[in-house]
Amino acid sequence: MTARKLLAFSLGLTLLLVCLTPAVSEADFGIKSVTATAFNQDGSIDTQAGSHPYAYTVKIEMNLQGNASKSPEGTLHSLIVDLPPGMIANPVGTPRCSRADFEGITPHCPPDTQVGIVHVPFVTLSGEDQLVESPVYNTVPPLGTAASLGLSLNNLNSFQEASARTDGDYGARVSDVTIPSELAIQSVTETIWGVPGSEDHRPERVCPGKAFPAVGGPTCASEAPLTPFFTLPTSCTGPLQTTVQVESLESMGFPVRETVLSKGDGGNPAGLDGCNALEFEPEISSQPTTNHADSPTGLDVTVHQRQDEDFEGLATAALKDVKVTLPVGMTLNPSAGNGLAACSNAQIGYQPSGGKIHFSEDSQSCPDAAKVGSVQINSPLVDHKLSGSIYVAKPFENPFGSLLAIYLAIEDEQSGVIAKLAGKVEPDPQTGQLTASFTENPQLPIEDIETHFFNGARAALKTPLTCGTGTTTTTMVPWSTPEGADAHPSDFSVISVAAGGSGVCPSSEATAPNSPAFTAGTVAPEAGAYSPFVLKLSRPDGSQQLTGLDTTLPKGLTGRLAGIPYCPEADISAAKSREVPNQGAVEQADPSCPAASEVGTVTVGAGAGPTPLYVQGRAYLAGAYKGAPLSLVIITPAVAGPFDLGAVVVRTALYVDLFSAQIHAVSDPLPTIMQGIPLDVRSIAVTFGRPGFTLNPTSCDPTAITGSALALTGQSAALNERFQVGGCKALKFKPKLAISLKGAVRRTGHPALRAVVTYPKGGAYANIARASVALPHAEFLDQSNLDNVCTQPELATQTCPKRSIYGHVKAWTPLLDKPLEGNVYLGVGFGHQLPDLVGELNGQLRVLLHGKVDTDSENGIRNTFEAVPDAPVSKFVLEMQGGPKKGLLVNSENICAKTQLATANFIAQNGALLSLRPRIANSCAAKKSKGKHKGKR
Repeated sequence: MTARKLLAFSLGLTLLLVCLTPAVSEADFGIKSVTATAFNQDGSIDTQAGSHPYAYTVKIEMNLQGNASKSPEGTLHSLIVDLPPGMIANPVGTPRCSRADFEGITPHCPPDTQVGIVHVPFVTLSGEDQLVESPVYNTVPPLGTAASLGLSLNNLNSFQEASARTDGDYGARVSDVTIPSELAIQSVTETIWGVPGSEDHRPERVCPGKAFPAVGGPTCASEAPLTPFFTLPTSCTGPLQTTVQVESLESMGFPVRETVLSKGDGGNPAGLDGCNALEFEPEISSQPTTNHADSPTGLDVTVHQRQDEDFEGLATAALKDVKVTLPVGMTLNPSAGNGLAACSNAQIGYQPSGGKIHFSEDSQSCPDAAKVGSVQINSPLVDHKLSGSIYVAKPFENPFGSLLAIYLAIEDEQSGVIAKLAGKVEPDPQTGQLTASFTENPQLPIEDIETHFFNGARAALKTPLTCGTGTTTTTMVPWSTPEGADAHPSDFSVISVAAGGSGVCPSSEATAPNSPAFTAGTVAPEAGAYSPFVLKLSRPDGSQQLTGLDTTLPKGLTGRLAGIPYCPEADISAAKSREVPNQGAVEQADPSCPAASEVGTVTVGAGAGPTPLYVQGRAYLAGAYKGAPLSLVIITPAVAGPFDLGAVVVRTALYVDLFSAQIHAVSDPLPTIMQGIPLDVRSIAVTFGRPGFTLNPTSCDPTAITGSALALTGQSAALNERFQVGGCKALKFKPKLAISLKGAVRRTGHPALRAVVTYPKGGAYANIARASVALPHAEFLDQSNLDNVCTQPELATQTCPKRSIYGHVKAWTPLLDKPLEGNVYLGVGFGHQLPDLVGELNGQLRVLLHGKVDTDSENGIRNTFEAVPDAPVSKFVLEMQGGPKKGLLVNSENICAKTQLATANFIAQNGALLSLRPRIANSCAAKKSKGKHKGKR
């Protein structure tokens, strides 16, 4: 369809030649009158749209010097005639006279090349009136010219050459800059025949080398085929407008213009009629270049409209507007963004004027990287196909101010045709289905418009994911509207082979494979060491689209949050709402998170085929989100070649298991389309490469990184990647334990307890996996104080009753800026006979430590933390209240009577064992000292 327009201009060029008639003017000198009329053979005015009139006559009368003088004002030097849009001359259907036969004092052109006559009265140097009558021949145009008419004025040759106006209507412009300056021309009357080969024109047909029949010369028959040479427009929208521009030899550079409207038999302005009699039955062929599903594809679209060349019939209505909608699922392919450029307004030569699309007459200078296809136009007006290219228009800097637009640019060296058309491309915002529209196309007869969008790995389009039949639909509006009727031709295309050429081709998205490839792990899997973490998820062509990801990391694989500020919520909101700059807007830096918050990068591959488009984004640490204490914000620019769709912001909640501190990451839904352009994500590679951020576990037990990938259909694919670190045996394990009892020391007293675990500074150490501490027989559990407990639901929701608080716990870790601390509760629901001691560690995140309380036959009361998170702790302090109301410990003897020792057994994450017998500090020495002092007094 766009191609059609291109061809139209070239046709228009030819048409211009046929209708030209000039007159010059300068200061007082100018055009007295202009008439342009199509006649039937009986002399009546022909107003039938699309007809081939018996003759078309243009008469230009020049201003004379005075009422008595017959000499014109000035000497006509050049003229330009702009014919009405859609007025067509076809130089191809009529034989052409060679330049050799035409040149000379008397042209020797064959009679079948004559297409009309011209009458030019002029004044001789001696003041005599003379009249030149000359045949008008269809001559062979020079290279770079669409059409040429030759006439001989007083044995002086003149050529009228045609071009197309590029002001939006591509009507014919006929120029003559070879007017003999020896002639003081009074007027020009040029008549072009509708069917030059008709025998009806024999009385005015000149024999080669002979005098004009009107002055006694013989007439000649024509062997030219009875094909139309001249055709009226196929539009019935009002009077036809013809503009004549003349320039005098004496006043070069100061042209004079005159515009005239077509008139009816009554002499009043009148347009054409009878548009409802014109045929308009266009056809379309639209086929992808591959029948493979979910694959890059080119597209061949041909609009065909049979042109009626019967000299007794009417022309086919010219195509005005075309709207083509591609099948559902055939969308833009992000892979095309690799190396893609765009053509700017300046490069295409766009010149906005009066609300219409105008282009300069210069050749386009669009970058080759902006070319996405080719176009060819076939028309009865030219003897060869006109070829050109399809370019991507610069987003928002195009005639429509739209994100998507294309240009069809034809540059034909042989005919000199330079034609440019702009088409608006609109994607459906939900499905990405594409609709291309070309409006106000040139009123020219076009047989075929053949557009080819390149295929290959970087093709601009992608086939649907599923196999089946797709339909290309159209709306085509003729210039004969409103009397004519729109046409809606369509075409069917079939996708029948699975992506890659093998396997079962899915009939629906739900039946497409959903088995993405998944790899994850640290770059250097050394126990207890910091190392970048890399996660990669990818899907092959032909598989379901990814819309979500959740991942559970192995226990102990964690991150060091110390020193990393959160990305502010305001910055996240700004990134989410980033708008694409409009045409003429000042582009600003993309809103994003502070660099200090960055913890990694993400590389996203998008688009079908072997060469997806890769775009890099950044991952930032953020605060609480959707009930998780932490989150990640991944901001990726949606940029493909010249297209900037804004920023894709995906937030991932980082849930921390309350008891194991294991991390479970759940992403928000991944967007699949932006501004109607499918993102078509094929791979996601996340690298947490911030130095000293990702910390390996200190357990070398084999485990796995697990999760699931959610598809657009709602289906979920399980993910599993084995994970194991090495070098655990090289880790040291030397925690220290200090225990003290404070308060009552006598039998039945309830002392408070304080236990402190510390790690040495520096070196590589294994973390604690299990810790058991037994007190001596001097301490036993007071059963009467076990009634105030906190249930599991209350622990989960942080609603434990205040009476269930029995102590305080605090832990320092190099992973966080501040220690975690909170209350110690008696918790139930853990499957143990006695309530558990539950330490609630709150801060940047929340972790619960629950210890099983029982008795040791060799010792006394014992507390065992059976599952300690695999995380480094530099210091841990547990404090239990004393006193008869809250004290859980009761002295079975006076603890000052002898040294009290605790028994501690630690198991490291790497399996190392450590047994300690720490002395229990107490208040005995302080009490004795106090007693001595008192006695002395």
